[in-house]
Amino acid sequence: MFRTGTKSMIVTIFLVVWAITSMALEEETGVVKFDQTIYKGARQNWGVGIAGDGMVYFANHSGLLSFDGTNWMMNRLPNNTIVRSVKAVADSVVYTGGYMELGFWKTNPTGELVYTSLNPKAEEFFEENPNLEFWNIAVKNDYVYFQSFGNILTYHSDSIYSLLLGGGISVMNQVNDRVLVAIRDNGIWEIENDEVIRIIFDDALIGTTVKFIIPGANETLLIGTADRGIFLWDGIKLKQWNDEWTSYFIENELNRACRNKSGQYIIGSLVDGIVVFDRFGKLITKVNSRNGLPNNTVLGIATDERGNTWLALDIGIGFVADNPNKSFVVKNLPGAGAIYSTAIFEDKLYLGTNQGLFEASLDLDNDEIQLVQGTQDQIWDLKVIDNELLIGHNQGSFALKKGKKRVISNEGGAFNFVQDPLHPELLLQSTYNRIIVYNKTNEGIEFRNYIEDFTNLIRYIEFDHLGNIWASHMHRGIFKIQVDEERTKAVGAPEYFGEETFGKDHSIHVFKIEKRIVFTTGEKLYTFDDLTNSILPYDTLNASLGKYAAASRIIKAPNNYYWFIEPTSIGLFSIVQTDVKLVKEFPTTLFNDPLLVEGFENLLPVNQYTSILCLQNGLAFLDASVSDSATSTVGRYAPEVRSIELQSNGGRSVFLPLNTNDPEIKNTLNNVKFRFSFPMLNEFPVSYKYFLQGLHQDWSDSVTEPEFQFERLPRGEYQLQVKAVDIWGNESQIYTFDFKILPPLLATKLAIFLYMFILIGALLLFRRWGVKQTQKKEQLQHEKREQELIRLRNDKLRSEVRFKSKELANSTMAIIRKNEFLIDLKNIVRKQKEELGSRYPDKYFNYLNNKIDENISSRDDRQIFENNFERAHEQFFQKMKNKYPDLTSSDLQLCAYLRMNLSSKEIAPLLGISIRGVENHRYKLRKKLNLQPEDSLTDVMLSV
Repeated sequence: MFRTGTKSMIVTIFLVVWAITSMALEEETGVVKFDQTIYKGARQNWGVGIAGDGMVYFANHSGLLSFDGTNWMMNRLPNNTIVRSVKAVADSVVYTGGYMELGFWKTNPTGELVYTSLNPKAEEFFEENPNLEFWNIAVKNDYVYFQSFGNILTYHSDSIYSLLLGGGISVMNQVNDRVLVAIRDNGIWEIENDEVIRIIFDDALIGTTVKFIIPGANETLLIGTADRGIFLWDGIKLKQWNDEWTSYFIENELNRACRNKSGQYIIGSLVDGIVVFDRFGKLITKVNSRNGLPNNTVLGIATDERGNTWLALDIGIGFVADNPNKSFVVKNLPGAGAIYSTAIFEDKLYLGTNQGLFEASLDLDNDEIQLVQGTQDQIWDLKVIDNELLIGHNQGSFALKKGKKRVISNEGGAFNFVQDPLHPELLLQSTYNRIIVYNKTNEGIEFRNYIEDFTNLIRYIEFDHLGNIWASHMHRGIFKIQVDEERTKAVGAPEYFGEETFGKDHSIHVFKIEKRIVFTTGEKLYTFDDLTNSILPYDTLNASLGKYAAASRIIKAPNNYYWFIEPTSIGLFSIVQTDVKLVKEFPTTLFNDPLLVEGFENLLPVNQYTSILCLQNGLAFLDASVSDSATSTVGRYAPEVRSIELQSNGGRSVFLPLNTNDPEIKNTLNNVKFRFSFPMLNEFPVSYKYFLQGLHQDWSDSVTEPEFQFERLPRGEYQLQVKAVDIWGNESQIYTFDFKILPPLLATKLAIFLYMFILIGALLLFRRWGVKQTQKKEQLQHEKREQELIRLRNDKLRSEVRFKSKELANSTMAIIRKNEFLIDLKNIVRKQKEELGSRYPDKYFNYLNNKIDENISSRDDRQIFENNFERAHEQFFQKMKNKYPDLTSSDLQLCAYLRMNLSSKEIAPLLGISIRGVENHRYKLRKKLNLQPEDSLTDVMLSV
């Protein structure tokens, strides 16, 4: 029968718990390093100061470096010189000193640091010593002291003066509310306003350089020296402090120190980082480049209100979190490779890796691990069974005891060992090809047989209460192997896989919870139902586990505790029937360096709460009984806004004062950008969630960058809510900011009033315009009617003119014909007279001739013609007389005939002259009218 060695197990559990505690003390994993690629400054940092609002400031070679917990900002001096010292005071004023430069910084309402140089007040001292550098700053009451190696400049009442100390200054430190100065070979002095009083003079301080003065316990002082270690001043005499460490202090060159709120002493050196002691001088931890610092040369130290330590280093910046009750510790083991399994055996910790089997001491106080010879190649599983370490190897299986290794199987690809619950003397093992049965003998575990009639690539195996073997394939499917009572052959092996059973056909594994077979799929858990003889979703357990229902690995711990490993978290649960409780969870982001072994995640339970997690080139020691101080304090704080920037679409920016309440923002600046930080600093970064009421329906997903920009916000009222979330999912208090985007200028109440006024005015104008249009239309219609009447009258007149012209023409033609007839008649009479002579009496001839002459163009006919012509052509003669006063009546008569468009032939009878006479008359008329040769006389008459 197997015996697990109860007494030995109790001892090993005690040793492992002690090892975890030891590592928590001696291996400080809460270290974060910042290099210049992160903070965007020079590599060298000379000092560090922490303000009351949580802001951290560093005296950097390139300027004043500020950090709000999330955002780094380089603030350069006007002359771009180095900053050697920094002092942050409670009222958010930061004093800095450097090479030939001293001054202070204040945060303006928009969150920007603004520098004021005090150089103009110290010109005389710079003239006396053109190479002044200020290495330390102290502030007491309203006095500010800037320390160089030659003197101390005091800034008080808006003026600067020098304190003469009568010797070279080694260091100036502020100890609580006291300002203490070490003068070379002249003891320790205290500055009280303008007075300097020596408080310590001892031969131990002569011939050495004092590097720091810090407060000790019970109003004592610790005084660190360059080459004599550290002294304790009890108010009466000096004595050596921590004698056993003096040689270490001398060898590693002490440089800076401070005391944190817990009373611990943080001692920084130029060679080996920092060492931390408790109030009694007992070492707590040592932090250097081996366990996280970017550099071992400490140039400045400060602690914040939560006990965290900030280090200004020669290369970069270090942060050491104060976590006395840390629930996990990560240990890097370079060279180990990917660790697949661990075991505690014979007071050693064994590591099964992809490179072989390694052994290390339990306390892991160093990085040394040793390869067990003959075990090179992949290790899959380690189990301690009956005082033997069983090793599942890529080339077979081995048993190790008292440093001696023996082969128990040559079957390659040996996975996990499982005891047979119905036959405790038997042990089964899954492999690449077969399932092996081992037996316990007096010589130890021995190979017994293979399970016949079953060959497959099996990774995990579990027994159910009936003795069936449930086996999960390395890649796909589940087998239920029914074996005979002797465990020699399979009598049945139905396979379960595919969409119809698990909704998938890969990455399915088998484990056991409270003696019940459980299958993991990476999505939800399944179980075997004996009543229906089928595999069904394990709904009740899935509901209780939440996200852990998607676990890929389940590992049993003592006393009904189970570890679940899913992609984002590792959780320890207590499961007793239907009572399922999450004890503690560890986000997998804790193990980014080193990483988990993907696809082969594993851990070793040490007791019901503690376990050892396998990593790549490392281990993590988990203790679920410990509550992390960081997780318990996240809810005490809320994110803090660092800047509020308003931007126009054209690129113009305006920063709002941070103390602005309920601002009303112009519509032209409706692109709003917020930048936040979280005041609680530790080694684990937080993420942020935001919710803009008035735009969004719910909280955003977590984001790592706390800068939120909302573009082209429409008019309306908004409330921005922001909260921080730590890696455990704990949420901070919520920051809220209410603001309002004003409507466009054209949509304001005043504009709307103006619109209404304009609209009413427009309506009135439109009405008035309508009335005018109506009047105009009526006027146009009236005018149109008048014009129509005029047109009709004109038409009538034109008809009358045409009639009269026709009548005139007819009468004129009648006159022409009459005259032509009379002329012809006259010619006949004259011809008869000539022919008859005296036979035609003169009496009759003259009478007849006179009568004819009287009727040719008689004056009455002419008068009738002129009257008719005047009626037909109104005022023609008057116009011609006015325009051409030299015209005679015969000229006017010719003009009238021409206006009637009569030819010369037609005019001649009317005038009683020949055609040639008419042409001559026309020629004379053209001259009187001053016409050009190309001008038509008839057209001129018609145009009058």
